[in-house]
Amino acid sequence: MGVVRGNQRSEEFEHITNRDLVDSARMLMGSIDLDPASSKFANEYVGATEYYDPVKDGLNDQQWYGNVYLFPPKRSYFWDKKNVRWKATRGMSPTLCAGHAVWWRTLKRKWLSGEIEQAVYFTNYMDMAMYCQDIFDHPVCFLKQRPTLVRRYYSDDRIEKRSTGSSMIIYLLPKEDISESTQQFVDIYSEKGRVLV
Repeated sequence: MGVVRGNQRSEEFEHITNRDLVDSARMLMGSIDLDPASSKFANEYVGATEYYDPVKDGLNDQQWYGNVYLFPPKRSYFWDKKNVRWKATRGMSPTLCAGHAVWWRTLKRKWLSGEIEQAVYFTNYMDMAMYCQDIFDHPVCFLKQRPTLVRRYYSDDRIEKRSTGSSMIIYLLPKEDISESTQQFVDIYSEKGRVLV
């Protein structure tokens, strides 16, 4: 979704995952406790117990917990050494990192530390397969159809449904019942695309 700074929005619209993909994530994990990159409107689709919007800044400032669903914003980020945080930018530089990669690294760090139990990560940024090859350490589903996303425009709250590009789902498993959770992922997502485990 677009990032808010004061009353300024960095994008004209936010993309929201369709209910089919959200329902599959909920079926897999049992619940969605947190969506750390969301909005009030987006959470009407996701239905997380708690969500962080751009003002709350889930990327830098918040503790994550429980079962997480994450579809990150697409913006590029740079590391602000002075303020010790990731900052969104429209600039171009070899030191910039794609938003999907920054959010993935944050998600994985919180999973490795035990701050969260499990997570479903949805991305329509296929370059993740190049920039974050550690995704292949986890169950992945390459979707066979381009998902339809909900697009909400900030200026007039207009809603459109648009097909996105090639997409994938990555599952960060709970530390217990790994075999059972892996099989559940295969059972739920194998009809949606090619699953690698």
